[in-house]
Amino acid sequence: MRSTSSAHKGLALLLCAAIALEGAGTAGWAFAENPPETCLLLKLSAPSVPEEVARERMAPVPQMLLRDLNVRWAPPPAALVPQDPKGAFPEADDASLERISRTLADALRRMERMETREAGILLSRAEDEARGVRLGEATRPLIAEIFLRRGLLSLWEGNSGNAEEMFARSRAIRPDFSPDPALFSPAFRDAWARSGSRPAPEAELLVQSIPPGASIAVDGKPRGTTPGRIRVSSAGPVRIRLAMGGYQDAERTGQWLPGDSESLEWVLGRDRIATLGELLAAAPDGKGSGKLLAELAAGARATRVCLLVLEDRNGKSVARVLSANRGESDPAILGEIEWPSGEEGIAEAAGMTAKMLRDAGWPAASRGPQDSDAPWYHKWWAWVLLGAVVVGLAAGGGGGGGGSSGGSTGTVGVSF
Repeated sequence: MRSTSSAHKGLALLLCAAIALEGAGTAGWAFAENPPETCLLLKLSAPSVPEEVARERMAPVPQMLLRDLNVRWAPPPAALVPQDPKGAFPEADDASLERISRTLADALRRMERMETREAGILLSRAEDEARGVRLGEATRPLIAEIFLRRGLLSLWEGNSGNAEEMFARSRAIRPDFSPDPALFSPAFRDAWARSGSRPAPEAELLVQSIPPGASIAVDGKPRGTTPGRIRVSSAGPVRIRLAMGGYQDAERTGQWLPGDSESLEWVLGRDRIATLGELLAAAPDGKGSGKLLAELAAGARATRVCLLVLEDRNGKSVARVLSANRGESDPAILGEIEWPSGEEGIAEAAGMTAKMLRDAGWPAASRGPQDSDAPWYHKWWAWVLLGAVVVGLAAGGGGGGGGSSGGSTGTVGVSF
């Protein structure tokens, strides 16, 4: 940059600063002064509207509304978070394996001394410790040995049926294992052989729910409805999930060994969003839904809630727009929109929705003077430039009488 006088040099610097600030904009300052409000947007559709149609029309709306509203959309209150099977059943580490092995060794010593009662207690303790970790290559031999020894105790007590059941469970966990015949009695060898002809044991679970009729899925695969009995052949952690319309999904991760039997019961909680849809279907003006909306807003930490309800009326899509502020008993219906057709229909519907919300007191998006649609006299940099010109003219006029020897014409050349 070069200038012919100190006054003109200052003017050039001022012009450069104005251009630089215009390029950077002042959006950051405006954002700091007016941070967006945290709000909740709930999109609901009537059963008469196909799900794919409702999703196609309303999915882009939240992002489009941000063009006109100074808000930040909060996610709805947290739904069911799937439990990680690895977190529920951690891998066995050296310390846990050592505890299980030590307890099992104590049980075997008790059995050698024919202290069957104490041995049974120690075997149960070792089994509980083994069930607390993930079933894997390191724990399979230990659990198989526990079942084998429990079967041997049953055989000593004269309960051959229970003994064969325990031996079958031991075989299922460790199918490649065969005990040394020289170490066991003929009675044991006979019972062990008979256990091999039994059907492979599986865990059997009775799954019940209140209310009944929920669909059951095991590791994502459908397995009937509640109440129902399901069999689990996997010897590792499995995920059981219940789903029912109008209710929150329920889920449990468990690990069941071959031959286990257990009853699982769930009390399903109402899905608050589905309940809200039922209230709005019964009362289009939103009366009676205030308490539920307040719970949803509190869960999302939102100051305002917008409800966008899409329904079909005589073959036409109509959207109701309702708004509720924190502390209001019921939402207010702001209006209805006959959903426009064509590719621009979604943007047009979003624009009408935004106008209704702004008229209801929702914060409008800041449109700073740097917006291209604003006239020049609303742009701050235009006034800076105008002031710079005035300062330059004043400086040029005040420096007269210097003659032409200086060679300055009052112009400024700027090189970038």
